[in-house]
Amino acid sequence: MRFNNFSRFLLFYISLSIGFFVSHPLAEMQVVDRIYLIVNSQMLTRNEAQDVATALKEQNTSVVYTQTEQDRKLMTNLVQEMLLLDRAKALQITPGAKDIESRLDRLAIDQPKLFEVYKEDELKEQLIREFKKHHVINREVDSKIRIEAAEIELFCKQQLRKNRKVGLAQILLHGSDNEIQSKVELIRLAFESGTSFEKLAKQHSADSSAKSTGGKLGVFKPGDLLEEIREVTINLEPEQISQVVKTKLGNHLLYIYKEEFDEGLDCTSLKPDQETNYSNALYKQKRDTLLKNYMDELFACANIEIKDPGKSGLPVSTSLPLVDKVNINCQTRRMMVLPKKKEKKKAKRQQ
Repeated sequence: MRFNNFSRFLLFYISLSIGFFVSHPLAEMQVVDRIYLIVNSQMLTRNEAQDVATALKEQNTSVVYTQTEQDRKLMTNLVQEMLLLDRAKALQITPGAKDIESRLDRLAIDQPKLFEVYKEDELKEQLIREFKKHHVINREVDSKIRIEAAEIELFCKQQLRKNRKVGLAQILLHGSDNEIQSKVELIRLAFESGTSFEKLAKQHSADSSAKSTGGKLGVFKPGDLLEEIREVTINLEPEQISQVVKTKLGNHLLYIYKEEFDEGLDCTSLKPDQETNYSNALYKQKRDTLLKNYMDELFACANIEIKDPGKSGLPVSTSLPLVDKVNINCQTRRMMVLPKKKEKKKAKRQQ
């Protein structure tokens, strides 16, 4: 099972706002009582975890979560935060004093009321944490993203296809699985031999109207189609017969006899603003995928321990998400620390 909750909260890690979360101020400093969560080299107390739990509950959302979902959401945020800080420690990512002072000055201009509530040292500490998380992601995710012109053109065509209108025809089939399979083989053989889909629909479709329409259903937007049919037609080329699609209405062989795209858009010759929009959308898509995979990998290779929460109301270890460790080499992951410095040391030895 993949760590599906990661993608929902990834924005927390690229934010340079104050506090654990984008919309919540610094958690109030409290006296350390007992360790609640250990993630590699990072430790979190019960009070600190409860501050995060309170922040999550105070977020404005129309979604109602069960207690199990709330616990999973909390553990996701806690573990991800600590994983990134642990990685920053391994990579020796530390902000310079001038950089933090500059950020603090900017904060004083943008959010002066924070200085009335929190001490300057507390604000500096949180800025340092956000700096570390941001630079880990920038170094290990963002730096690996490349966007080529050919990719933008392909992405443009894919997006157009998702929104295109299609003239859709079908052959509706009824019967047992064996009967349907035999009919499909017969239809495909005839189609490949040159028989038109329209003629085949008149001959084989269980839809009575096909005798007069040749199986044509009309022109549709993606949102007009049943979900099962929409998923198939998105990638279906014109004048090709689809695989058998099962719906509550029966078994369908689908065929696109025409397609209509938005006017004035040529993916091979995009205007600058159009190219920028598609490039940004493609970048986000790539980044979301890489970031999720990166966090999954960190989680799969982490040593995580949840202590007894006592009467704090915090989740127990069963709230930890499961991550598929297949194809993740944790030994290689541990060796990927400061590769440039290792290369320099190796070069010196060779000299």
